[in-house]
Amino acid sequence: MLILGLLLVVVSGAAAAVLIAYNSGGAAETVSAFGRDLTDVTLMQAFVAGIVVALAFLLGLWLVVSAGRRGREQRTRYREARREAKVAAKERDELADRIRKDEEHRSDQETVALPVISGKGAQAGDSTETGRHTQPTDRHQQPVITNIHEGQAPTK
Repeated sequence: MLILGLLLVVVSGAAAAVLIAYNSGGAAETVSAFGRDLTDVTLMQAFVAGIVVALAFLLGLWLVVSAGRRGREQRTRYREARREAKVAAKERDELADRIRKDEEHRSDQETVALPVISGKGAQAGDSTETGRHTQPTDRHQQPVITNIHEGQAPTK
């Protein structure tokens, strides 16, 4: 649009300059430009041609201005999108740092909260804080020791 508008402005300006330069007045005139006779025009035809040239100039000027306005709006939207992206990236980084710190804090708490097994008769699954015996889970189950040997029946 910008190029078309500039082209219309230049062509209409050149046409107006030619009409003004070679118009000497009178009832009918021959319009000659660049060493050639183009046409014979009356005063009314020259006036209408001037209006058409002015309208073409204004159309070209409007195209140039609207292209500039649209470009400015696009640059503004682009700057706003970049600003929003920076804010979103900052929030993302802050959230990632907070999650990392929470995970570190949680892992520190898990290593501190492990029960310490000490003394006689301590078994996996004992609660050292309350002193009460809890049932061992399957993964901490101790082997059962009996006095029964192979080949003996448990009832003997």
